[in-house]
Amino acid sequence: MNKNLINIEDLIKKYKYKNESLLILNKINLKINYGDIISIKGPSGVGKTTLLNILGLLDSFDAGNFSFDNTNVTSLNDIKKNHFRNRNIGFIHQFFHLIPELNVIENVALPNLIYGNNKNESFKMATNLIKYFGLNERKLFKPNYLSGGEQQRVSIARALINKPKLIIADEMTGNLDEKTSDEIFDFFINEVKKNNQTLIFATHNNNYAEKANIKLTLTKGKIEY
Repeated sequence: MNKNLINIEDLIKKYKYKNESLLILNKINLKINYGDIISIKGPSGVGKTTLLNILGLLDSFDAGNFSFDNTNVTSLNDIKKNHFRNRNIGFIHQFFHLIPELNVIENVALPNLIYGNNKNESFKMATNLIKYFGLNERKLFKPNYLSGGEQQRVSIARALINKPKLIIADEMTGNLDEKTSDEIFDFFINEVKKNNQTLIFATHNNNYAEKANIKLTLTKGKIEY
């Protein structure tokens, strides 16, 4: 049986809007094991991104308990939380979020530099990933000279460079055409499985959701299996 990676108990998240308090997540309970691949579906605005941001330590919550690999992450201050996130979690977004002033190899290497490795080591790791992802001829290009599919491959390489325990993907192919989306998604899923990493991804695509071994639906603040 896989070791438990994430344990969430009775998690509540509210947003304040004018004088109202809007309940977004209502007593969410979730256990995630190493190697799980989890899809999250649900209508727009239901709170999928909010849940992913909480899991990725990018957002806070109002009540409940959240442990990550036996660490109570709510007890961490901002500096420790940033270090913890960088060492344990990789992110892939719909709109890539690459730094336009940096070229491909610099974008991919950045999380590893933040991790604390020296430039030569980080660039060597980034170069190996770039070659593996078929982007070696583009390694000195800046993002605006890349196609959408190439930019998403760069963002995936960047998310993987620190070999994170958890990868979070929020509509990662939502900004790509169907053919490119399918190619990128299949490549990504195979890579995650090969490395026995844990993946949580939000999607509106039923075919992609079915490739997860755990399929969740978020509706009215609750998770349904």
